[in-house]
Formats: sequence, structure tokens, C-alpha cells
Amino acid sequence: MLKSIALMIQHFAKEKPEAVALIVNDQRCTYAELALNNRKAALYLQEKGIKAGDRIIVEADHILPYVYLWYGIQLLGAVFVPVEKNTPSNRIMEIAKELETPYMVSLETREDLPGGWALSSMLPEFLAKEDTFQAPDIDSNGLAEILFTTGTTGKSKGVMVSYANQVNIALAGIETTNIQPDNVWLIPTPMNHAAGLRKVHIAMAVGSTAVLLEGFRNIKQYFKTIHDHNVTSLYLPPSAIHMLLTIATKNLEELKDQLRFIYSSSTAYPEPDKEKMRKLMPNVYMYNCFGCSEVGVVCTDEFCVSGGSSYTGSVGKPNSYSEIVLLDEDGNEKHNATAQDPGLVAIRSKSVMQGYWNEPEQTAKALKNGMLVMSDLCYFAPNGELLLVGRSNDTINLGGFKVAPVEVEEVVMRVDCVDECLLIPISRGGNAALKLLVVLKEGYELDEAAIRETIAKNLEPYKMPKQIVVIDEIMKTFNGKIDRKQMIATYA
Repeated sequence: MLKSIALMIQHFAKEKPEAVALIVNDQRCTYAELALNNRKAALYLQEKGIKAGDRIIVEADHILPYVYLWYGIQLLGAVFVPVEKNTPSNRIMEIAKELETPYMVSLETREDLPGGWALSSMLPEFLAKEDTFQAPDIDSNGLAEILFTTGTTGKSKGVMVSYANQVNIALAGIETTNIQPDNVWLIPTPMNHAAGLRKVHIAMAVGSTAVLLEGFRNIKQYFKTIHDHNVTSLYLPPSAIHMLLTIATKNLEELKDQLRFIYSSSTAYPEPDKEKMRKLMPNVYMYNCFGCSEVGVVCTDEFCVSGGSSYTGSVGKPNSYSEIVLLDEDGNEKHNATAQDPGLVAIRSKSVMQGYWNEPEQTAKALKNGMLVMSDLCYFAPNGELLLVGRSNDTINLGGFKVAPVEVEEVVMRVDCVDECLLIPISRGGNAALKLLVVLKEGYELDEAAIRETIAKNLEPYKMPKQIVVIDEIMKTFNGKIDRKQMIATYA
């Protein structure tokens, strides 16, 4: 196995040079073209003094030159540090100071970014170079990427991913999806976060095609892209699927014989949405993947072709690249976890990150005894499926009674008037209580009695919210995760 995704691109450039690697804004780039421009970008950087281990901050975008530079950096064995498009210059300089690097690349020239390079200026220079680059032998355990988290559960942290981690994360994705070399994968997510970057890695690792699109809220453009390029798989978080089921059901149904799979991650699917997708696309594999930026995907629940799990809260079985154990509050392995007494998920895998950049205390909390300890509370079903109860940092403590919000939310989503919902803690007379936030389906009015009746029939009395309030929307991060921290700050 080759040591990096960048080297895999070079391999496919020799094996199938005319195969299309990338499609961006109707512009096609073959593996031969991509590999050549990666080498030229690497040579340019090498002549600028960049060497293995150097950290290079790059403003992300859905354009081919960005991908040339991205994999050019990695051909050198250097460290790719993507930041969001239009990140303010002062924030880029803060990251540069934190990473102790002078290397900063913005898309266009910025007068307020002293010492920074502009990709628009670099591009003609490196494309004009002769193809004389010789890739050095990189250290597979060397640092490949630093990916900054969204910071919704605390301070944004720099996840350190080695070249070996990167390859193993891609291999786990290949196993999950059974992706084939002739696949065409539409990826509409930001190109500075793990969700988007790793889907491209997976596509490159099998020699298939990735279509990059900046967002999917322009529904007409989104479906036009799918049809124009004969897309065979999609990456969409559950929140995006929920939106499309609401406003573009017919468009989705038209793809039932074209698509092979839809890959989702970041959060659970509501059961009503699962049932709708089974009816709309009975032969399309629906993968909802469980994992995080620190390790990639570790479990997968395929709920469409298989008919879905018989267990509530299933996130599927661990893949062959990960071993999952459950821990008690003291960090000891817990063999008898149950729905009422779940354990913390810990993962042993070659995909587990090296740590958080310059955050030894946070790293020590996350990495223990060679395992990544997550905040998810789970237990195992008899058939080996991992069943998610909630997150330890989301759990609401009501005077000793612990409530996992996701359990209540899953039940409330069965009520006809509810489009989305969120359970948050509030303070009443110095005591914790529950508040349910509800987004209504279009044309419906709040049916509080039905919500309370459904909760009463399915859950213990202490899980009944004191308040039920209608809101316009539930705030989410870029990749569809509910921003609980911000919602609590706004509505508690």
C-alpha cells in the first residue's frame, strides 16, 4: 500500500491516465493532469524552501488549483492546514503563530496578510515549470494534516492526522461504501473540514471521480450537476436529506435508478426520514456513518437496502479497521453496558489521530492507553451492533435522573406536526428542567397534547419537558450537526 493519497494519485496517473479524477464547475481534470500539476506545485514549494514537516496554511475553495496545491504539499511530506474560505487575515495569522509557521496561502492577494502568498499568483508560476520533481520518501507516521474542528463543543482544536492515519481512514471509507473505480461522487461540503476532504481521499484512493460543488442550497444547480455528470453517489448529512425530502422529493425519486449510495455522517437520521428514503430509493444504499474528525468512520448503519436495524439507536457494526470498547467513568472497560447504564465509546485503530496541536491536556483526555475516548454513550446489542444512547456532554442531569436529549427527540419526531426538535436544559427555581424546542412542518399548528401523549407512552415521566416552544429553525454547523451549545445559549 502506498504511503499517502497523493502517491495513490500518481499511481493512477500511470495506470489510467485519461480517467477523470475531478470535476469542478464543469471542468474535468484527468488523473494524468492532476498528478502532473501536483508535482509542479510540489516542485514550486520545494524551490521556495518547503520541506517535509513544514506546515502550510491554505485558504480552501472548490477550485482545481486548490487541489493541485493540497496534494502538492503532501507529495513533499509537508503538512496541509486548510482554513475556511474567506477566513479573516487576522485569524489566519493567529493560526500561523500557533503553528509556528510563516507559510500562509490565500486565494487572492491580501494586503493585510504580510508574508502571505496568493494562490492566484502562484498558479501561473508553478504550471509553467518543467516536470522535474522527484517525490521524496515520506515518513508514513509523519504529520499530513492539521484539521481545525468547528469548536461547537468548546475551543477549536487542531486535529493532527498522520499520513498513515489518512490512508487508513480512506480504506475504512472504501470498505464502508464498496466504492468502485467507475463511481462519480458529488461532494458539496466545505473543502477545509474532514467531511469533504476525506470523501475526496476515498475517491482518489480507488481511482474514481469526485465532483466538487460549493454547497447544495441552490437546488436547481445541485440536481443539474447530478444529471450532467452522471453522478452515482452523494455525500449529504441527515439535515440535508431532511431538507430535500421536504422540498425536492420528486427530484430525489428520479435518481432511484442512477444512484448507488448516499453517504451521511455527523448525526442520526430521524426514523420518519429513514422510512421515506426506503420508499423513494429502495435499491440505493444509505450509509449513515458514526465517527469523528479524530478517527474517521468506525461504524456504519445501512438502513435502506438492508431494511434497517431492529434496534433503536443503532449506528451499525464496527468496521474491520476499528475495535470499539466501552468504558466506565473511571476509564475501565465495561462489559455489561446497557441502555440504562451505557459506557463511553473508546476506539483502537490505526486511524486514530496523533493528538491536538499544542494541546497536551486535551490530548491526554482524548487519548488513553492507545485509544481515542469519545463522548458518546453506547451499549452493544446481542448481534454486535453499537447502540447510541446520547453524548456525555449533552446529558441533562435532573437531580440525579439523567436524560439523553436524543432519546426524547427521537420519540417527539414521530408526532405529525413536528419537522425538527431539540431538548435543552433550563433552570427553574435553581433546579434543572427540560425545555423542548419544536420546528413545525409547513401548514401545521403545534399539537402539544399529541407531543406529551407520545412522550408519556414511550418514556419515563421525568423525561417530560416542562415547556414546549415553537421556534423557526434549529441552528446547525456547516456539516449539519446541531449546534447545541449555541441553541442552549440562545433559548435556555
